Amino acid sequence: MKIVLTRSMVPGDIQYIKDGLDKEIKGQYEFVVPAEFTEEGICSVIEGTDVLLGPFVTKKIVETAGNLKLIQVPWTGMDTFDFSSVQGITVPICNTHSNADSVAEIGVAMVLDLLKKVSYHDRKMRVGNWNRDQKPLNLKSKMLNKQTVCVLGFGNIGSRIGKLIAAFGAKVIAVDGHAKAGEIAEEVYKNDQIKEAVGKADVVICTLPLTDFTRGMINGEMFACMKDSVVFVNMSRAAVVDEDAAWRGLESGKIGAFGSDVWWNVPKRGESQSYPSVKHEFWRLDNVLMSPHRAGFIEDSLPHLDGAIENIIALSKGEKLSGVVDTSKGF
Repeated sequence: MKIVLTRSMVPGDIQYIKDGLDKEIKGQYEFVVPAEFTEEGICSVIEGTDVLLGPFVTKKIVETAGNLKLIQVPWTGMDTFDFSSVQGITVPICNTHSNADSVAEIGVAMVLDLLKKVSYHDRKMRVGNWNRDQKPLNLKSKMLNKQTVCVLGFGNIGSRIGKLIAAFGAKVIAVDGHAKAGEIAEEVYKNDQIKEAVGKADVVICTLPLTDFTRGMINGEMFACMKDSVVFVNMSRAAVVDEDAAWRGLESGKIGAFGSDVWWNVPKRGESQSYPSVKHEFWRLDNVLMSPHRAGFIEDSLPHLDGAIENIIALSKGEKLSGVVDTSKGF
């Protein structure tokens, strides 16, 4: 089996994939890293390839491969994938959901932190301030128990968040086009009922995929439908939330607390410094909790890559693939 990487990865990630494959199919695959991650560079090594590993795919790459059996994106988000380049082909395109537990736990941690103001009071205590003047935030916590929590997108990550949240005694409702009400989500709303759903929630957690349909979906109009002082947490993609609307909501108090693992401005590849926004100073607000797109990473493991490893092994054994993407929906 010939596997060609279509986007550069750090050596540790490549070795992690190889180690995972070696546990099941050692000596049964060739892992090719192109000299250049361009159409020309990939096409120069693509002939006879079984698996394209990465999000960069063009029509020429697919055609040059000849007998391609799988296009595997080694993470969940498909927003950088050019679906127009694969129109009409029957090759399965898969992403991974193997980091869902990791992302879900961070999502719940952020909700709890915002309700309990843990990070805020930690910052105060580090300079000897016991916050007895209770400014700008008071000492009181909110209970997750008996809160109504709306999860936008109830797939692999959203349903796990819902299960964890429900264990605290919260009422979980969801917005999803396919899920059904059950043990986790007491109520499930269709996509066109999203405004009704968020209007019932004390906490809203976004796990929607980024598509043309969801880009900018959480805008001023959507925030206006939510309860005053709503707690909003984004575990999706930054572009799902309108940046200006989020800022206005925080300034006005409509949004009581805002947490996110994804931001509108990120460092260039290979760099580490970048403010999360070039438009608004979110970091100056005490009711904002920021995380540097790290929810899918855990110690001693790279769970977002596990699904890709498992699919390649499944392909080699003729077993069913997981995470097959619906190209008409983009996720």
